[in-house]
Amino acid sequence: MGMLGQFIKDARRRHVLPNALLYIVAAWVAIQVADLAIDAGVIRLVLRDVFVAAFLGFPVALIVSWFYDITRRGIVRTPPIGAAASFDQSLRKQDYLLFASLAAVWAVAIAYVHTPIPVDKSIAILPFENPGHDPDNAMFAFGIRVDLQTQLQNLHDLKIVARESSDNVDKDMSYPEMGLKLGAAYIMKGSVERVLDRVRVNVVLLDAEKDEQTWAGSYDREMTTTNWFDIRDQISSAITDRLQTELSPAEELRLDIAPTENMAALQVYYRGKQRMAKRTTGTLAEAVGYFQQAVELDPDFALAWVGLADSYYLHMLYASLPENEAYSNMKAAIDRALGLDTQLGEAYATLATYQIMKNNDAAAADAAFRRALELNPNYATAHQWYGSFLAGRGRVEEGLAHKMMAQALNPLSAIISLSLGITLHRLDRIDEALLQYQTAIEIDPAYANAYDRIGGIYHEALGQLDEAVVWIRKAVALDPDQPSYTRYLGRLYLDLGDSDKTEYWFKRHKIVAPDFMVSEMIMESLYSYRGDEAEALETARKNVVIDPRSPYTVALLRNHDIKAGRYAEARALYERGYPELLQTDDVTINGGNIQAAIDLALVLTMTGEQERADLLLDRSLIISQSIPRGFDGYAISAVLIFALQGKTEAALAALRQAIDQGWRRAWWYYLEHDPNLGSIREEPEFQAMLEEIKDDMAAQLEHVRAMEDSGELESIPDIN
Repeated sequence: MGMLGQFIKDARRRHVLPNALLYIVAAWVAIQVADLAIDAGVIRLVLRDVFVAAFLGFPVALIVSWFYDITRRGIVRTPPIGAAASFDQSLRKQDYLLFASLAAVWAVAIAYVHTPIPVDKSIAILPFENPGHDPDNAMFAFGIRVDLQTQLQNLHDLKIVARESSDNVDKDMSYPEMGLKLGAAYIMKGSVERVLDRVRVNVVLLDAEKDEQTWAGSYDREMTTTNWFDIRDQISSAITDRLQTELSPAEELRLDIAPTENMAALQVYYRGKQRMAKRTTGTLAEAVGYFQQAVELDPDFALAWVGLADSYYLHMLYASLPENEAYSNMKAAIDRALGLDTQLGEAYATLATYQIMKNNDAAAADAAFRRALELNPNYATAHQWYGSFLAGRGRVEEGLAHKMMAQALNPLSAIISLSLGITLHRLDRIDEALLQYQTAIEIDPAYANAYDRIGGIYHEALGQLDEAVVWIRKAVALDPDQPSYTRYLGRLYLDLGDSDKTEYWFKRHKIVAPDFMVSEMIMESLYSYRGDEAEALETARKNVVIDPRSPYTVALLRNHDIKAGRYAEARALYERGYPELLQTDDVTINGGNIQAAIDLALVLTMTGEQERADLLLDRSLIISQSIPRGFDGYAISAVLIFALQGKTEAALAALRQAIDQGWRRAWWYYLEHDPNLGSIREEPEFQAMLEEIKDDMAAQLEHVRAMEDSGELESIPDIN
């Protein structure tokens, strides 16, 4: 039979050949999916990575198939030949044919992997130079480039790397290196010079891979708004012609539209865009001012109205702008933008954000996001925000795909790296999330939010609160007027067991954001920790009027009512704040109401509504198992549910797992005060775990104090 025949015979008995064929089919499907993603704008080098992964995985699959087999009993080791007496020892023609076919397919795959990836129509536009270093001219150099970027990114047949990434790339790189770093086939660079009332713009388009010029243009005009946009249009037309870009009639029409005829409005708009990109409390307030100036100078400047709406929204998220003021101004600005231009993709992305954040209208938000990307497929921010929206609605994998698209369009954006990290965190991919947060810091060492996110992972996912203090203090030092950072430090010290430091940081939070609703709510936890029940209740009763869906506020009032035997009053709290948990049998539990659902279940047990209580607990358990580490309700939710269901062993096992995996968030409340755990609190195993956490927190607090004494922690000046 020969060695080849014997090999094929053994391979057939071990099902290696069919499994190899299945592997190739599966790999081919993966490659097709990757290719479709690339057509949608993902970096083309990703396709090479998919091929390499499939190539390297093939021999691994063959080896595994040789020694193991998939049966009805699961994966088992392939029996020796003596155990397979019924196996047909003869070889068939189709065996040789299958073996030859696999070899041929593999040869083609090898050849394909080594085939150069075709160049696509992707462009990175570098900052235009200001040869005379004239400060007044710098804004014009910035402006012509922004206008080109904005105009070209609306074209479906081009991929335009986001301006932020082009800004951050190392300018000492060679053009081939730069192209790889930015995922761009072409690099555009230029210069802008002003002499008296004239402007000269020089532009060069380079083939990044070949490191050679493919087109150049020079434009000398009188400095007027009309000429400014005429230069932009001529450059855009030359680029689209050179790259043989396919334009729809609508795209051809938009290429001729000037966003404003007012040069002064254009200049302050550019300044607003620059300030907004910094994402600090101070720069966002400045951005609002610049965009307001722009629309005052030209009320018909639609993009400036979008910028104004976005700056209000971001000022609310990153600073202390009250929600009502932010949403009211945001809506007025976005309505004005869409009234001026119904084909503005940026406007629809902002509208989508408003619909979900203010109105909780998921359908309207989804439609607006899709319209935004239809009009402007290169708008990285729309992909980023849509990804966050999808992840928040439980469509995390879809959200991740849009976040990755955003990063492909804007690979050196600290904001997008952080946003991608948040979605990876939702998938419990903690190490990858940390890597993205650290990447954001590498891109922008002054980006405070990235330090805050890293601190959050150390606190809520890894249980290393001492390390979390290090990172959160850095965030406060970088942006001391951001109230969420000071609030977070207070929460950290509370979990560590230092109520005096908690009080200091909570009071600082109130100074920074005196009108912020959360400023009053956070005090409830401090009063509860100190055992000041009267203050805690007084604060909670005020706060529940402001926000009847604040889970900790409602829980604190529930606990007091249960203790006093007022079960109907406790139930009424949830009728007001969480009516969806009581009104229908088809109740939906999600990350926004799971804690309330668990707490309500205890109340319903006491009011004799056990069937509804069981329903809430069963559905909450399903959701709790999908919540990643470091997100509200992680780990402890399962403990609460099992305890309420009377499953003592399961509850204690879940608590052991939670502690081992790093759960420490508000441990003192749940383990020492929450009535949900009343059925297991006296168990010796429970008490041992409680003492374990207390010892751990004491040791970590001692380490924090040692770092404070040695000056290792970031210095933060006091405020009055």
